[in-house]
Amino acid sequence: MLEVYKASVQNVREIKRQRAKLKRLFNNSIKRNEKSSFDVLTTLYALLYSSFMEVCFLKTIHTPYGLSDNEIKQVNAEIVGNRIRTRSLEQKWTKCLELAFQKIDNQANKGELQNKKQRLERLIKEFIIEPSQIRNKIAHGQWHTALNSQNTKINPSTSKKLKELDFVKIDILFSAYEKIGQAVEDLIESPTKAHFNDFYNHMSELDELILETKSWTLESKINSLKEKFERIEKAVQKKRNNSC
Repeated sequence: MLEVYKASVQNVREIKRQRAKLKRLFNNSIKRNEKSSFDVLTTLYALLYSSFMEVCFLKTIHTPYGLSDNEIKQVNAEIVGNRIRTRSLEQKWTKCLELAFQKIDNQANKGELQNKKQRLERLIKEFIIEPSQIRNKIAHGQWHTALNSQNTKINPSTSKKLKELDFVKIDILFSAYEKIGQAVEDLIESPTKAHFNDFYNHMSELDELILETKSWTLESKINSLKEKFERIEKAVQKKRNNSC
């Protein structure tokens, strides 16, 4: 299991490098006013986010001194009759939280633990599970129009979400995951220390992030970057004039 953890750490680092490259490409496309590039870069960014959060989850459940080998197996699959069935992503997160909170069940107020668990479940659904559903459509080639799970007809609501993908909103998801993922990792790796010391700090930082970025849109990002580019250009021009 340690081998899986180390591999996941390397994969997380690689995705972070690719994320930085994609952000530079997007910023450059704004600078050059290449609006035709926005859609493809946004779709790729959505795929990258889902890849990021999936490999981060893999890293989290394999964190040394956290879940046992048997618990990791429980997170990934369940026994139904005589068959082993792989859990969905949402089921994996649910089982992960269930096992993690069991480790501190007798060390805190049960009401407080239940509130923490429900809060994390809501955040995971909003910032992880729902975006992953869009990613699945994209991964199956449904970049413009989404189909239902049986691929027998169009899914209007999911198609609408595909068209509403926003590079800026996806960027916020990355930042939000950092807070949520760290809270869960603390719970697994250090349930009696880091979790109790830092859980509400992580949640407070997440609340601040959500509040700060509530009004952020692609349009505001474009305007902000254009103003930045103009300031840089003016500064460069001024320096050239002064050197003449």
